[in-house]
Amino acid sequence: MTAHRATQQRLDPLGTLAAWPLSPAIASIVLCYSVIATVLQQDQIRNPLMATLAVLAMAAAAATLVIGTQPARSPFGRRIHLIMAGFALLGYVCEQLSRWGDNLLVQDDFGPVCIGFLLLALAPYRPWREIALSGAVASIVAILITLPQAGSYEVHVPVAVYAIVSVTQILAPTAAGAAYSRRIVRSILAWQTDARRAIVARTEEARGQMARAVVEQQVSALKSGVIPFLAELLERGTVTALDVAQAGQLAAEVRRTLVAEIDRTWLDSVATRERAALAERGTPGLLVVADPEHRATAFRAEQRAATAALIGALCAAPGFDPHSLVVQITGSSTPTPPRPAPATLTAPRPTLTKTAPPTSVPVDTITIQAALDLPPRKVRALLRPYLGVIRVVFANVRVTVRRPSLTIEFDGARDPHQVGPPREALATPATPAGVRAKQPPRQVR
Repeated sequence: MTAHRATQQRLDPLGTLAAWPLSPAIASIVLCYSVIATVLQQDQIRNPLMATLAVLAMAAAAATLVIGTQPARSPFGRRIHLIMAGFALLGYVCEQLSRWGDNLLVQDDFGPVCIGFLLLALAPYRPWREIALSGAVASIVAILITLPQAGSYEVHVPVAVYAIVSVTQILAPTAAGAAYSRRIVRSILAWQTDARRAIVARTEEARGQMARAVVEQQVSALKSGVIPFLAELLERGTVTALDVAQAGQLAAEVRRTLVAEIDRTWLDSVATRERAALAERGTPGLLVVADPEHRATAFRAEQRAATAALIGALCAAPGFDPHSLVVQITGSSTPTPPRPAPATLTAPRPTLTKTAPPTSVPVDTITIQAALDLPPRKVRALLRPYLGVIRVVFANVRVTVRRPSLTIEFDGARDPHQVGPPREALATPATPAGVRAKQPPRQVR
């Protein structure tokens, strides 16, 4: 994710959840200020209907901000951003139409101030370029509305001063929000880069220690069965039919252990950790992981962390049935619309209407089922922060609560050109599309 498209909500979902109370606070300020300004300036209102519509439009913009930034509806998308900005501009236009010809001052209009505050509230949720562009568009609208009313203002100054006053009320908060968004995104990206470098360096240092630990673990496993058996054979010097059968049994056990270790994914490790935690609390449970195709290996780091945190929250929740948790990962394909095929130089008559055949995007669907003996309201309150993060790193999150049953489903789309079945990807590396395989050099005699 590039710096000009990234947002704090996508890079740091937990930090954005902590900043969410600012949205209702700013929405309350916008609503109260628009109502108070309308009531105190009744003598300037010529069209009460337009004044009422102005307050209602600002209330709609404030409500859009609160609803769109809720953790249950994350992430805050571009569409909701445009809806909120549209309501705010509509409220400003209606306010000016209600006072047209009797507006005495520019600085006491609530429209520019409310627009600036609403755009400031978008700092954790939208890229800084979009915030700045919204402020610029709103400023142009303010100039176009303010200049024709220059004759009605009671303070007589050059016309440019009216425009500067109205624009400043929008651009000052907007610039602050855009600067915050730009700065926090760059700081998070820089921190992530440094963290990746530190992880790589630490991995190189710990690789030898991990290899020795694995060897010691395998040797300790062999000491319990294989090594005593071989030592006994060396002492006797003869091999019987019973020894052959026992050797086959030991080989099968070793093979089964190695295959289990190879097929083990991070999701299995999470289940093992939660089983141990439940056993320590005196409630041992059975946590089932159904991932026959090992699709969990394709999850990104943030997706793994969010899923593990959600599973941990469920296992630690009051009223949780330790024998009810089932985590299942299934795969499907979502067709994508056809894209225009690139024109080739060798084609006799390249056409722009030629389209490539439709492709399909692999989608992993994660289903988490559990039993929580809690009212649905408490279940949703318990899972709200975790689902807020899940909705940022996954798509199509669906939650079904029917006491005591709880079902959570969410999808994760893969890149069809980069991610394939884990075993096949390791066995046969894919060749990028459009790149011819490198042929061995010919011998010239």
